[in-house]
Amino acid sequence: MEDPVRESLGVVFENNSISTALVDADTPLLGSIDEFRHPWGANGTVPSAQASARALASAAEVATGRALRSNLCPTVVGVMCERADVRELVPGSLSSSTFENIELVNGLDARIAYLRTVDALNGISPILAFWPDGGETVIAAIDPSAGVVDSAHRYATAELLTDSSTFAATLDLLVAERDPVPKMLVAMLVKEESRQLSAEAAESAGLGFLYLGERAQLAIGAALVAAGRGSEVRSAGGAAVQPVNRIRWAAAIVLPLLLMLTGLLIALSPDGSRAVSTDRPNVGAEPANPTSGPPSGAALPILTLPPCDPVVPVVPAAFRRSDPDVTPPQTVEPAEACDPMRVG
Repeated sequence: MEDPVRESLGVVFENNSISTALVDADTPLLGSIDEFRHPWGANGTVPSAQASARALASAAEVATGRALRSNLCPTVVGVMCERADVRELVPGSLSSSTFENIELVNGLDARIAYLRTVDALNGISPILAFWPDGGETVIAAIDPSAGVVDSAHRYATAELLTDSSTFAATLDLLVAERDPVPKMLVAMLVKEESRQLSAEAAESAGLGFLYLGERAQLAIGAALVAAGRGSEVRSAGGAAVQPVNRIRWAAAIVLPLLLMLTGLLIALSPDGSRAVSTDRPNVGAEPANPTSGPPSGAALPILTLPPCDPVVPVVPAAFRRSDPDVTPPQTVEPAEACDPMRVG
């Protein structure tokens, strides 16, 4: 028998906060059931790895306690932590408490999992998504429906976000090398002051624009990734996922069974009552009528000015690194020197 519900907890450790999100893995489109954000490392301080790992474990325990008070029981915990020294201590910190199923999740997987829950992206593939990463900005070509990253480039944020023209020229370059052509630019957790600039750049590059500002999106993604890995273990014949609290988990199993029996009795009653289907939604399935893509053709061209024009042409930002490695774009040939012909 399948589990009636699959609550999963996501925990994200960032430089100045620890975020948690509780989700039902069977209904990810509904968003989080509960979420919280704990300040950490305020005023520019960098707490030790041991203190950070203990704080992360405490945040997970607090989130689980709130879930248990609502008769919910997380079956797996997904942790995203970019600090390597803290990440090494996470399994030990959580295993010393009541947690038995812990999955370490990287940031890219968490973001892809979250994008698949965004209703506005249903049937829209591929897309260009960008997000800040320290002093850099990552722009990735992603197919949300398939959960695939085609390419990802890193740019110096100060250079990329100089103005909308530079950003638009960069998008033109990325769109030109993609087949099929991306349909939308998605901003993930970017600063509010960059929202208008990126929207203008998307319009200039012929892309739709979507701003995702939910603070718990990474925690939601980490929870969904962890839940998916737990399902793979069960389907492969491995050990079943162990609940965080066995007593509450037993109640979580018995109560839905009683509700199902009650529903069956109502359905069989002679008063003509109709039974309600409890089939799970087919999350992740391709839509029946996907939106049509833009007409085929080259991306919007970047105008090249005459050699003697005093106005400097707009050029895309030079990418610093690629994740994964891709062929670097062609360098822009320098304009020929202006040598006016002397007459007389």
